[in-house]
Amino acid sequence: MDLIFFLSGAVATAVVAVLLLKRPSKELSVAIQNESQAITTNTEDQLESLMDALDLLPIGVVIVDAKLNRRLRNNAAAAMTGVRYVDILVDQAVDEMLEQIKTSNSGERVLEAVAGTTRFFKIRGQDMDHQRAIVTIEDITEKSRIDTVQTDFVANLSHELKTPIGAVAALADSLNGETETEVVWRLAERIVTESHRMSRIVDDLLDLSRVEFGGTDEWTEIDLGPVLVEVVSTNQHSAKRQGLGLSLTGSAELMVRGDRSHLVSVFSNLVDNAIKYSEAGGIVLVESMIQGDEIVVNVTDHGIGIAERDQKRIFERFYRVDKARSRATGGTGLGLSIVRHIVLEHGGSIDVRSEEGIGSTFMVRLPRVTKQPKESIVEQTGVMA
Repeated sequence: MDLIFFLSGAVATAVVAVLLLKRPSKELSVAIQNESQAITTNTEDQLESLMDALDLLPIGVVIVDAKLNRRLRNNAAAAMTGVRYVDILVDQAVDEMLEQIKTSNSGERVLEAVAGTTRFFKIRGQDMDHQRAIVTIEDITEKSRIDTVQTDFVANLSHELKTPIGAVAALADSLNGETETEVVWRLAERIVTESHRMSRIVDDLLDLSRVEFGGTDEWTEIDLGPVLVEVVSTNQHSAKRQGLGLSLTGSAELMVRGDRSHLVSVFSNLVDNAIKYSEAGGIVLVESMIQGDEIVVNVTDHGIGIAERDQKRIFERFYRVDKARSRATGGTGLGLSIVRHIVLEHGGSIDVRSEEGIGSTFMVRLPRVTKQPKESIVEQTGVMA
């Protein structure tokens, strides 16, 4: 109990002084005992209230006395300090911070703890009144990851836009003053191509933004069959131009719940990629099936395939397996990232099986919606559907 504000002794002394002035000596010992019990009870209540408040905090809090004895720590601090290797590193960082604030009164550092996975902790220390000190421990691993993703995103986006912008500027400069008609047309065509590339990047960014910040209020029950028919029909011309076959097989009644335009985007991206990375004479197959409570759609090609080392990263933003070929085909590196986000948003999953030189299969799984029998609807509503 000596932790709480170190005031109990002072309060007790004041109470005794008042009692000596107002109470007979015979009653004094009883009164002192009663007041001491009340002080102890109040102190315990204060401690309990303090601990309840500190335990609600998501950051760890450690309070020590003048001798650097740890007198109090909340639940978050207890979870971050213990016997595991990472906990031991955090404990050491707390001790080092306590030593630092003995001379500088305050301090702050970021601890990078590597034990299988890397975690980051922000350790802050503050001397309170030369009698106590407080140290806070905040797990900033997720924040650090988000900061890294945002930094990489801005860097990648700047790089992606810089290439076509630089090309347009150089082409426009070459076009200025050019009088030969054939050269003018060739330069103008290149400018149009690079402008379309910038437009695709912006469109993909807008799609990604709409997917990430869109809600589920407008979702409806959708038959995935017509969605796949639309996607395959739209891409038939592109497949023929590439010298490829494009076919669709599958089950009926592929009912899911979601956003139709987003689902069209998912399978359009997958089919478009399959066509781009296939060699002439091959075939791209879109196959749908029902497996229990899930609908599975496979998009299979017999193209260049994806190396095993790249398969875990292909859903990252701006990641490209073959950067030279991606630029030649007009890819932005955002398509599969958009696909993955939409599928996860719809409660599904996406995976890839691929072998270099053999081809790839992208497997999309979505929760299946089953229609209720009419008898069931009548029982529940009393109305024939």
